[in-house]
Amino acid sequence: MSTPLSDRLSQLAPIAFLFALLSVLIILLESSLHQLGVDGRVLHGANMLLFITAGLSSLLLLLQSKKSGGQALLKSIYGGFMIRFFGIALAALIYILLKRKEVNIPGLIGGAIFYVLYWVVEIRSLRKILKSDSGHA
Repeated sequence: MSTPLSDRLSQLAPIAFLFALLSVLIILLESSLHQLGVDGRVLHGANMLLFITAGLSSLLLLLQSKKSGGQALLKSIYGGFMIRFFGIALAALIYILLKRKEVNIPGLIGGAIFYVLYWVVEIRSLRKILKSDSGHA
């Protein structure tokens, strides 16, 4: 028996917490980041986009985890990766094409670090969900 969807969504709260934490840190450290050459707007954009894509991919996985079989789960994990990866790649490409010579490389590197943070938090949250599902079986 799997856990209800509301319980699963509450286990994804760490993603929302990470979004809030990174947003607050960007605001509080804005002057320090500016001295390092990091554009806070790029970091805010990366944070927002990663939060949205992490939410979409997690929702996809949660909905697919109700189906039986490892193939459905594997499809949703790959689908979530594709959503996140191509969403970020497209956003970076558009940013680079629009800014041309004004591209903020430190901001893009910061966005890549955010990508890894979101990935780690999402995987840890999903492992808890899958572990709780297998415990109820």
